[in-house]
Amino acid sequence: MKAGEEKKVLKLKTALYGLKQALRAWNTRIDTYFKENGFEQCLYEHALYVKKNGRNVLLVALYVDDLIFLGSTDQMIEEFKSTMTREFEMTDLGLMRFFLGLEVRQEETRIFISQEKYAKEILKRYKMESCNPASTPMEPRTKLSKFDGGERVEAGKYRILVESLRYLTCTRPNISLSVGIVSRFMEQPVYTHWKALKRILRYIQGTVSLGMFYSNSDKYKLVGYFDSDWCGDIDDRKSTSRYVFFMGNTAFTWLSKKHPIVTLSTCEAEYVAASWCVCHAIWLRRLMSKMELK
Repeated sequence: MKAGEEKKVLKLKTALYGLKQALRAWNTRIDTYFKENGFEQCLYEHALYVKKNGRNVLLVALYVDDLIFLGSTDQMIEEFKSTMTREFEMTDLGLMRFFLGLEVRQEETRIFISQEKYAKEILKRYKMESCNPASTPMEPRTKLSKFDGGERVEAGKYRILVESLRYLTCTRPNISLSVGIVSRFMEQPVYTHWKALKRILRYIQGTVSLGMFYSNSDKYKLVGYFDSDWCGDIDDRKSTSRYVFFMGNTAFTWLSKKHPIVTLSTCEAEYVAASWCVCHAIWLRRLMSKMELK
């Protein structure tokens, strides 16, 4: 700029893709639209919006600029699609079949969700697509430690595989505990830790088509189970708790997590697990009551 020239400031009218303001601007726009048109934002999951019309319910899940929605009547679904098409430039892709690595097969009375393609890609990436399958994701009574000796493994390669497996737990709760254990050694992994990771891959090879199966049911009974070990981590002597909740015949939420404290007995470890389970059950009951799924 030459001396004496005036500075010009341009006002941004639309936050286009690529600008750091774009995500916030879009979220504000869609959030305002939903709330002005009878939707309520879920208090426990801010990306979920609920609209009720008597006994009928419309659910909309927001992921950046993608929407997944379902309703109790065809009329509510068609009305929502038509209003959204008029308000925004959107494309109706029909029934969901593939979303963020999740494969969805929908039928009249049941839905099956899996990550078979994603699991096969992991196996191929690590040249494990023809390996001998294992019957369990981890060998019984395996105890791993960060002080295990042996040959060091490349930490970056180890972390990438752990992160890939963690995303696979979206539809595979049966590997949550094993993946959680190997996640503790991402800083300085050694060969024994890598061997435990390969064991999980061998288990996936034999169960690659498993997923979550949801069938039609008139009973929305909430059932939960929990358990805990005691001093399962031999390094810090902390326990690990896990729980799973069923609605109907299928698990829909689960957790496997190490305690933040050191419990001094098996009884105390069970109490911690029970408290986590009860807190989550209360949250679920409130959510079900909000959507009138009592």
